[in-house]
Amino acid sequence: MKAASARKVERRRAIPPPPSVRADHSKRLRRRNDFLPVAIGITGGVVLASAAFWFFKKQAEYVVRGVADPYDTAILNLVQSHQSKSIDRVMHLVTQLGTHAAIGGAAGITAIAMLRKRRPHDAWTVLISTGGAMALNSALKAIFQRKRPEEFYRYVKLPRSHSFPSGHALLSAATYPIITHHLVERASKPVQIAAHSLSLMIVMAVGYSRVYFAVHFPSDVLAGFAAGLGWLGMTSLTHTMIDRDDALRRPRPVPALPPAK
Repeated sequence: MKAASARKVERRRAIPPPPSVRADHSKRLRRRNDFLPVAIGITGGVVLASAAFWFFKKQAEYVVRGVADPYDTAILNLVQSHQSKSIDRVMHLVTQLGTHAAIGGAAGITAIAMLRKRRPHDAWTVLISTGGAMALNSALKAIFQRKRPEEFYRYVKLPRSHSFPSGHALLSAATYPIITHHLVERASKPVQIAAHSLSLMIVMAVGYSRVYFAVHFPSDVLAGFAAGLGWLGMTSLTHTMIDRDDALRRPRPVPALPPAK
């Protein structure tokens, strides 16, 4: 009896899943992979990280050589000429979204949500990505030690930290896209598009708020975006490789046997 049962189980395992099951499984994978991080794949992660860090390198060269000074001053003067009290209130709220407290809180809440959904790998990806972005920001500021634009009028207190790159821009670009991905990766494509569009708008608005309050030069913000996207590319690359390895090790679903005639 036991031998017969073992042979039946073995035959079930040997039968490949029907086309409908394979198509449904492939459809679920495509929906999950519409956006970051798995969607860009290994090649996309390498390209994103390489291009972003190359742009950061060019911005750093312009700042060190003083090439960025003329357009930094021109843009700051232009932005300050369009300030108003109503915009001030909005920018005060927007700029808070790029603080360590906001970024860390968003990452922590997302990690908890992933753990409750029994997705510990995704939770660790968010936490490590955010922590790494914070460490990268601190290291770059310590290397370049650029002074902030002290000669401009502002409505907020000038931070004591260095100016290059913008930490708000770096953390926002590195963290909000990966958080958004994990929260909506299994949603429909319209929901994913809307969520990632909102994430992009938040990142851009945070960067603009730093120039609006004249606590950063525009080149600081551009460099922050570049470094953040570079770190995002590395995070996506690592996540993609681990995710694919897990998919290969995960057992495939066994289709039910047809009823006996």
